Amino acid sequence: MKNISLETLKEMFLKSFERIDAEKEEINKINVFPVPDQDTGTNLAKTLEGIKKSIEGKNFQNSKELAKAILEGALNSAQGNVGVIFTGFLAGFFSNINENPINAKKLAEAFERGKEKAFKSILEPKEGTILDVIKATSEVFKEKAEKEENIINIFKEAIEKAKEALLATKEKMEILKRANVVDAGGLGFLMILESFLESLEGEKKEVKKEKMPSEKVKRIIQILSHRYEIVALIENPKVKEEEVKEKLKNLGNSLDIVQIKNKMKIHIHTDYPEEVKKEIKNFGKIEELREEDMAKEVVGEPSVKKVSIGIVTEDVASILPKILEKYQIEIAKTKFEWPELEKIEGENIYQKIKKAYEMEIETRPKTSQAMPKDYLEAFKKQLQKFEKVLCLTLTSKLSGCYNSAIQAREMLSKKDQERVFIFDTLNGVAGQALFVLRAIELIQEQREIEEIIEELKKLIPKIHTYLIFQDPKGAEFIGRITKSQANWIRRMKKLKLHPLMKIKD
Repeated sequence: MKNISLETLKEMFLKSFERIDAEKEEINKINVFPVPDQDTGTNLAKTLEGIKKSIEGKNFQNSKELAKAILEGALNSAQGNVGVIFTGFLAGFFSNINENPINAKKLAEAFERGKEKAFKSILEPKEGTILDVIKATSEVFKEKAEKEENIINIFKEAIEKAKEALLATKEKMEILKRANVVDAGGLGFLMILESFLESLEGEKKEVKKEKMPSEKVKRIIQILSHRYEIVALIENPKVKEEEVKEKLKNLGNSLDIVQIKNKMKIHIHTDYPEEVKKEIKNFGKIEELREEDMAKEVVGEPSVKKVSIGIVTEDVASILPKILEKYQIEIAKTKFEWPELEKIEGENIYQKIKKAYEMEIETRPKTSQAMPKDYLEAFKKQLQKFEKVLCLTLTSKLSGCYNSAIQAREMLSKKDQERVFIFDTLNGVAGQALFVLRAIELIQEQREIEEIIEELKKLIPKIHTYLIFQDPKGAEFIGRITKSQANWIRRMKKLKLHPLMKIKD
């Protein structure tokens, strides 16, 4: 085989997930470095599963499209040291894969760049790890691709060298030697290479059960150097990778960082989770944050800190549909009654109000708060998906929405009432939307609901809503300002003055 087609490249990654998912426990049981939490196989499987979901059942026009999907899936799903390092490898591997088909020299260059990026993603690269296996593979491809065109033959040689490098990890790291195991991440990478070769050869093979030092694991006593694992996904990072390393290097170890386009994945082991999270907040928008107590994980207790909070708000907050969908926000709809609505021309409600004013229509639109049944339905939906519900209402100074939400909560069972928290934003429309967006950020930071509410309370005196009218006729027509106020605004605008109006309590 001289070239790898687009479809074959896609199949290689689908096969790698199947292999790792099937044998993740074999990898887990030899996981003693950097901590004996026995999750390396699981973390690698989760990373590959993210790739699978991004590419399975989809058609791609070229390698660039496929690479983008693979990298997005890996970065969003990467967990643990191994997941972030492997994602770093992929970022380098695909950095120059932009044309079809892929020949041996192109593949050799991809492995070389993957190796470089994998090493770069780690603050302190160590021998005796997955990096050794990646390096050995890259060296074979670099050497053989100069003379050999058959990719399958090169893969076979690379796998043999990767096995040698893997077996040597036990001698390079004292902790592996004492436990009589090879590096778990290295074993995972070897399995991925073997699944790649299987895809290239086009037939399923029996996996040889070769005798390895890892078959007789010695249980040893290990002390965790750091108790907590933090994994964060940052969107639109404000800082470079080197600056992140500098900020976090003294707060723990096992620091891995990978950035792909506008997203950055950060992994660290620490004894200071709150300080780490505080620093991470300054790096950019937190899209996802995971905190795990590795001391609990080692003994089999629930270890991942997981905040599960669903949001309910009203349609007047005008949250974008893509945000509603992404964060599964439920909406309680306020009421708008106006019999003439359908008869008046205009693409939206604002144009229709302006037209109605010009036509001197006497009837006025009427608005009223969302009904308790609207909130009740929204609460029930969120309680099925989340452990707790946070309802952010339109200000009680202008609307009865807050009271409707309170009544709806009373209709729930006693147990469910304790899971629903109602917060009066004391703001409306754009101001209310800011509370929703801030709540999303705090939930992504894994804050508990009581802490979120305290943070939101601090926002109330800081948010002010001001209005500036292009033409006051709409606000006058629906009765929000008087005719006298509207006339004053018109006079001032003739003088090139644009008055601001503030919504007060």
